[in-house]
Parts: sequence; C-alpha cells; structure tokens
Amino acid sequence: MDIQSSPLIREQPVIGADWSSGALSDELEIHANSADLSLQLAEEQSQLHDILGINEMPINDTGSASDSDGSSGNETDKEPGKYFYPGFDELVDPRPPEVGMRFPTLEDATRYYSAHALLSGFVAIRGPNFMRKKFHVECNRSRKLAPSQDLKRKREVYSVNKAQCEARAVVKPVKGQWEFTSVRSEHNHPLCPSPSLTKFFLSCKHMSAEEKSFLRALQQSSIHPKKAMKIFKRMRGILGSLPFNTKDANTSQCAEQQGKPNSDVETTVKHLKELELQNPCVSITMQTDEDSIVRSLFWTDARSRLDYEIFGDVLSFDTTYSTISHNMLFTSISGMNEHGRTLVFGYALLQDRKAETFKWMFQTFFHVMGRKMPRAIITDQDEAIAKAISEVMPQVKHRFCKFHVMRKAREMLGGFIAARGNISSELRALVNNSLTEAEFEEGWAALIEMYSASENEYLQLLWETRKEWVPVYFREDFYPFVETTGCCEGANSLFKDYVLPKDRIEKFLERYEDVQERIMETDDEDRLQSRTEPSCFSMQPIEKHAARIYTRQIFLKVQRELLHSTAFNVQEIQTGTVYRLEKVSAYENPEFDRNSFELLVEPSTNAIKCECAKFTRDGIPCCHIFRLFTQFGVNEIPGQYIAPRWTAKFKEEQMKQYREKCLDSRGMDQSENSMRYAMLLSKVADIGKEICGDGSKCDKFRLELDTIQGKTGKGGIKNT
Repeated sequence: MDIQSSPLIREQPVIGADWSSGALSDELEIHANSADLSLQLAEEQSQLHDILGINEMPINDTGSASDSDGSSGNETDKEPGKYFYPGFDELVDPRPPEVGMRFPTLEDATRYYSAHALLSGFVAIRGPNFMRKKFHVECNRSRKLAPSQDLKRKREVYSVNKAQCEARAVVKPVKGQWEFTSVRSEHNHPLCPSPSLTKFFLSCKHMSAEEKSFLRALQQSSIHPKKAMKIFKRMRGILGSLPFNTKDANTSQCAEQQGKPNSDVETTVKHLKELELQNPCVSITMQTDEDSIVRSLFWTDARSRLDYEIFGDVLSFDTTYSTISHNMLFTSISGMNEHGRTLVFGYALLQDRKAETFKWMFQTFFHVMGRKMPRAIITDQDEAIAKAISEVMPQVKHRFCKFHVMRKAREMLGGFIAARGNISSELRALVNNSLTEAEFEEGWAALIEMYSASENEYLQLLWETRKEWVPVYFREDFYPFVETTGCCEGANSLFKDYVLPKDRIEKFLERYEDVQERIMETDDEDRLQSRTEPSCFSMQPIEKHAARIYTRQIFLKVQRELLHSTAFNVQEIQTGTVYRLEKVSAYENPEFDRNSFELLVEPSTNAIKCECAKFTRDGIPCCHIFRLFTQFGVNEIPGQYIAPRWTAKFKEEQMKQYREKCLDSRGMDQSENSMRYAMLLSKVADIGKEICGDGSKCDKFRLELDTIQGKTGKGGIKNT
C-alpha cells in the first residue's frame, strides 16, 4: 500500500485533537500508574484533560538486543534523540501500521509508527537494524532485564520496566522507498488508558532549549511555576497540552536556584547597608555572636513604623519561608490597616527556630517601634515562639492560628482519620460552629466517645491546648477577620507571587522592596476608591450610613452582613431583652453553620449582644444585630457599634495626633525624624490624590513646593 500522497507527520507544532469526552477518574489514573506504564502523575489532577496536545516523542533510541532474525545493531546508525510534533491531519484520521505501507524515507516511517504509539498508549523507540537494510521500530518495553539486576531492589524513579514486549514494525527499503514488511501489534503489558496521559511517560517529558530559556526569564521575573504553566499553555494554543507539567517547571526552578549558593550573611548586611544609604528611612538591627559574626537581622522603614503607631493593635507573625543553604528563617511581623489590608511592620532573617532567637527578634521589634505593645498576636503553632512571647510580652493575648493547627492535625492524624470515616468533618464543624466553651467541650467529649479516640495522643494534645487555638476561647478578643482568612494568609498573599517557601537570601532581599511597593500601591488605590460613592443594594438608610463612615473595603464586609440579615426572622423570647433569630433562607458561606441565634438587649443602654460575638472579634456588627436594627427601626449605626479603626477618617485623625505629639516633644532622635519624613510623604500623597485630575492645581502645588524649598535653602524643583 502506497501512502506517499497521504499527509505525513510535520515538524511544526499544531493544536491537538480531542480524543475523549470526559476527564479520567483518580482510580483509573492510579491503575495506570500501578501497571508500570512509567507515568509520572501531574501535580495538579485538573490538568489531565482527555485532549491530545503537543506531545514530544523520542523517535530514536539505542538498543543492543537482537531482532527475531538474529541481526545485530550497527553503532554508526544510532542517531541522537530527536523530538517531533504529531501532525493534525495524521491525528484526525489515524490508521494503524499495516504491512505494505510505504514511505519516502526511513524517518517518515519511524514517525508514523511513533504517532501510532502515542495514540495507542505506549512509547516507540528505534530498535536494532541489520546492515542498514532492515530496521526495527518497537515498544520501549521490548528489552529484557539484565541478568545482574537485583529484582528486589526498589525500582528507580527514572527507570522503565522491561517486559520483552514483541510489539514492533520491521522497515525495509523496497524500490527506493521504505516499507513495513512486518507488523506485530500485540503487547504483553497494559497500555496507557488515554492519549493525553502519554505526556507523562518519562521518555516523552521534554523541554526544548528555547522553552528552558523562556522559563528562566519567567523565574527571574518571579512568575510562580503555576502561572508559568498557564503562559506556556496559552502560547501553545487553547487546546494544547504540554509535554511537561507544573512540577517539572518547579523542579527546573529549584535546580537552578540550588546551583546558585546563598550569599553569606555579611553580603546580606552589605546589601541592606546600601539600601539604608539610598533610603534613610530604612533601619537595620543585627544580632552578632562572640566573634562579631552576624547571626540574625531585623529591618524596617519609617512608613512601617508609622503604620505600627496607628495600626499596631493586633499582630500576626509568619514563619512560612526559609532560605535554601543556611536554612535561615525569613519572617515577617504584619498587621491590618483601616481597609482590612495587610501591612508588614518589619522583616527578619533568623539563624534558627530557638526561643532565644525569637526573643531577640521581638525585643528588637518593640525597641525600634518605641516600646509600644500590641493588644493581641496570632502565630503558627510553635512552642519556641510561645515561650518567647510569654517572656517579652506576657500581658499580650496570644493565640495559635486555627488553620495551621488543623492542617498539622490532618498530617498527624491521617491514618487515624481515614479509619474513622467522618471524624475529620465533624471535628472541623465542632471547632468552627461552637458558640460557647461549654458547647465545645461537651461536643468534644461526645466526639471522642463516638469514635473511640480517647487513646489517641495527638487528639489528647489538641484537647490540652484547646484554649490556645480554638476560636470559641477568643470570642471576646479582637482578632479581625482571622476566622475567614487565617492569621498569615494576608502576608503569604504578598510573598507567594515573589518567593518560594525555600528560596535564596538574595531573592528575599530583592523582593522586599517589591512587596513594600505593592503594599503602598494597594493603600493608595484603596484611599482613592474610598473617596467615591459606593453602590448600595437596598434603600435602607442604615446601609447608606455605613457607606459614609466606613472605608470601602470594610463597607463591603458590612454590606454583606446587611444582606445576610434579610435571611432571618425575629422571635421575641422575653419582652424587650431576649430575642431569637431563625434562618428562613440559605446564603453562601455563612460564618456559623447553624439556623438560630440568640441576642440579649440591655434595656438601660439598648446595647445588643449576639452570641456569635462578631462585633468583639471583628469590630463590625453581625447580620443578627443588623436584623434587630431593622426590627427596631434604627436608621443609623449607633456609635457604640462603630470601631474607629475601620472608619475613613481614622488614619487622618491618628496622624494629626501624632504630629502634635512630635511638635510637643523635645530632643527628637533619628527614629522620630524618620517618622516625620514618613508623615510628610503620606501627606503629599494625600494631596496628590486630590488634585491629580486638575492640571492647574498640580502646577500651582509645584510652585508652592518650589517656594518652600527656596525658603529652606534647597534648590527648587525644575520643570520637566
């Protein structure tokens, strides 16, 4: 059969065709892996679409085994490995190899069989040849194990189990063309169940030099491996599939980073000193040992110190990141501004996780911040951190992050939970939905008894430390929005797009300025947005009042509570004092998954207290209190339910007070001078936001600045 006229597989990449209507189940993927198909499952299962994309397959391989005719391989024939892209026409109407098919060249015949292998679920390799007149293209599992190989030894990750498979095609030159003279299609091993999964064959994984170069450029621009994969997919085509995955991209990034060793801490100090010269607001503190060798570093700037002066009531301490070679901790101390956005007050590189090291860092932080203490702090679960906090700030309320504790519990109790069905979901519901300490403790006892878990040591530890992490024990303490976002999610969201959990010291230092710039840009955007009138979903006067007093981001949270308040009916249990709210409509993502709530009203002050305690925790009224406001005809939020730190005027008023404090003080040190510098920058930024849309006002402002600078003996601003 002559198929010269048929379109052959082309060199250029094409968009793949769809070979299945649905995604594969996890069970099928596991089965395929257990069948020794050399599949390396992707890190993200959602990428396993049954779409045949651009899969690069090796068409050349070397082999030493003899063929059925007893001919041996010729080393001069073995070419280096080469990759190709299947042609669209070949994939739309594929035909299995048949005896008699002819091709212009040996390369075309080999490619045709390789495309058939791709669609069938195996890998084709170039086998032995006889005097360059008879070539074998065969299954890559055709060879047999070497006699000396230890069968008991664990199989290496990058090895391919041989099975003496006899599937192959024999190609011979016939009348100036290359013809399939023998085709054997039977395999003695399972095949890959889907064409899209063949990209996970080890021999199919390939990244060209150009792709590696482009990936390196993305990494240098701090593009996360997952985002880099999206860029590659978009470049390959909407339906395209890649011959590598997120894990491969991440591995490439880690390998390159490990090839660049960490600079020593002295180099880091030099970098920070240069930064300090460029920006006089930067403050650096070093911890040295007896040999004057720097072991730990802490740094911050004037803007962060001013932010802490205003918003330093609640802190979160993050220890997610560390350096590669020296395994130093890269930590941040953060808080929350009037928009509910993350502010980073300071950064540190710590030599280890010992309590003494954390103690030094906290002492340094409070010294730089004028010894002002917060009201509360939330951290990951760590005994050394807890010990340091108890010694440095014993009067400060400290709790562990619920999300971190629960994640660690899932890791420690994986097998135990798997053997007991729904204990994981019931434990999570108990932790999240308990409104009183008694309710939680009674529920815990019932849960332990139901699942016969009284002997589990880790559950016992969780119970003993319950007052350090279970939310119900902190219902009267101000920890804004940590139940919905986690203690360090805000800080992590700032860093995760810039650095990896384990990265180089240089990378953390390079991205420090990027993160600070991002924080300032977000703050400027929020302030500008807060000057505009937000949209209201109802005609209620109380919603319009909330829009006037709160910053935009906080108003959106309050507005959501107002919307959810319409899902409840009110029942009066005791005249004028006790009310019960019954949920009559479901809504998405309720903070507590329950249908009724009780509220107490103090007749003398008209103060309303809800058992969900959202106001004391987050500083905004809950939907249940708003429902009673509607019931009582309250058209404006009473002052006792307005937390000043969430209002649009709070920061301006606090800065005014601090300026007066600075003017009244004497003998200002460098730290206070830096604070004044930060306040001037903030004031100029506020003015700029107001007049930036008016060219004449901007020109007038610049002239005034020229005049001020002339009076202080400085050169005027030159027009550009």
